[in-house]
Amino acid sequence: MFKHIMLVSAYLLMVGCIPLTKEQRLTSDVNTLLEEQLLDGEIANWHDKDEPNIERYLAVFITYSQANQICRDYFTMLEINGKPQPKQFGTSCRLSTQEWQPVQWSIHNKPKQSSQKKAYRHYQQLTKLGGKGPNPFAANNYTLPKKLLKSSTYAEKKYNVPFRKIIGKTAVEHKLNPVLIHAVVKTESNYNPRAVSHVGAKGLMQLMPATAKEMGVRNAFNPRQNVKGGSGYLKKMLTRRGINGNVALALAAYNAGYGNVQKYGYKVPPFKETLNYVKKIMALYQAS
Repeated sequence: MFKHIMLVSAYLLMVGCIPLTKEQRLTSDVNTLLEEQLLDGEIANWHDKDEPNIERYLAVFITYSQANQICRDYFTMLEINGKPQPKQFGTSCRLSTQEWQPVQWSIHNKPKQSSQKKAYRHYQQLTKLGGKGPNPFAANNYTLPKKLLKSSTYAEKKYNVPFRKIIGKTAVEHKLNPVLIHAVVKTESNYNPRAVSHVGAKGLMQLMPATAKEMGVRNAFNPRQNVKGGSGYLKKMLTRRGINGNVALALAAYNAGYGNVQKYGYKVPPFKETLNYVKKIMALYQAS
């Protein structure tokens, strides 16, 4: 049965001073994932501080049942000095509760099994979904798109609130791209600090009472408190397991809840409101 999928980026593993072969490297990283007991659908990262640009690879795996045995199919795309290498597909089945077969890597450049094809398609969806646009964690050196600049300037005069200054300061505090915060504020409330939704969400970033309390916001109608709390919550979603910087998924979690993003295999949930919400904000964000 097809369950969930994992997207992984990793660094070059070494044994002493002897580099591993490609197959040894792939198998070692897969074994690391198993030892860490990460769940399907989660995103894990490794970084080699000494050699950060030498090599990295992306691996997607899914777990399924076949002939009363639990198996996993892997998809891996290796990059050497930024250059993509031939795709690798592998399979491993569980021998016991704690042990798995060594991964059998295919020399072919195309997936053979249907589950491998699903893993590859999901990888493509994930990279397409969150692979474009500015760095969500870059708080400085940004240009506000014309539409957001026009709306925020008009709102500053209307409500006599320095929105750009508030958002800029909050962005630095949370190490979050201010354009992304602006895009959320624009979409959520159109820069109206007194906005209230039909379900009770309040203020610039439309915080629900429970979210406001979680983020320490005492007055959701206070622009500074609201932006600080909403930005903190957005940053929290961006760094949740399984999202890990994917802006579209973080926005989906902000709108529909992290549980729903998990439920649908780390995809944007198929809710019309959420799909439109993510699409609208991503358009504003990617315009910068």
